[in-house]
Amino acid sequence: MKAKIIEKKEIAKGTLLVTFDLLGKTIDFKPGQYFFITIPKLNYPDSRGNLRHFTLVNSPGGKGIITMATRIREESGFKKTLKELPVGSQVEIGAITGNFVLPKEYSKPLVFVAGGIGITPFISMLRFINEKLLSYDITLIYSNRDQESTAFFKDLGEFKEKNKNIKLVFSMTQDPSWKGESRRIDAQFIIDNIPDFINKTFYVSGPSAFNQAVLKTLKELKIENKNVLIENFFGY
Repeated sequence: MKAKIIEKKEIAKGTLLVTFDLLGKTIDFKPGQYFFITIPKLNYPDSRGNLRHFTLVNSPGGKGIITMATRIREESGFKKTLKELPVGSQVEIGAITGNFVLPKEYSKPLVFVAGGIGITPFISMLRFINEKLLSYDITLIYSNRDQESTAFFKDLGEFKEKNKNIKLVFSMTQDPSWKGESRRIDAQFIIDNIPDFINKTFYVSGPSAFNQAVLKTLKELKIENKNVLIENFFGY
């Protein structure tokens, strides 16, 4: 379907948020899913072509629009073009899919572990949870280099203020001004911040190297595979 860009803004250093109007159409999706987007004509060559997929960061409650966020990489002709497209430009929106979604039951506490732009599926989930007043128990661990490049930092604080069942643990690994956690996520990090980790389900989202490191940590902690879901971000 056709869609029109109605808003673009930088929400953190190197991270672009883009909102699309579906031109009178509506779509159904689950928080955490992703969609395909085609830019009809790229301004720069890109060996991967003019098709990509991105996670939706809005809640399903926002009928008629979809919103995405991405790191802008200068070596990507697709992303450079997307950054330069003016408001009002049209793109083609394709299928929405993905199994990285909330469980149907609320009973088991969840741990969201995000690295960089891997935060995006969790933003959609948390927006949905707060809108619907759902009783999930969630701890979010979010690792970035520094606060300046941390997308949705303010939004997450607002989510927590509105929902006592949300706990936030930020870690800034290369930010001398940050007074909180600065460690990379290893077994001791999990033990210190989530003492009852063994009883929780882990959702892990980020670049492949980040995910593999977290997965190794969870294996060290003897978290069963059935209690771990992974979402890899490639070429972000």
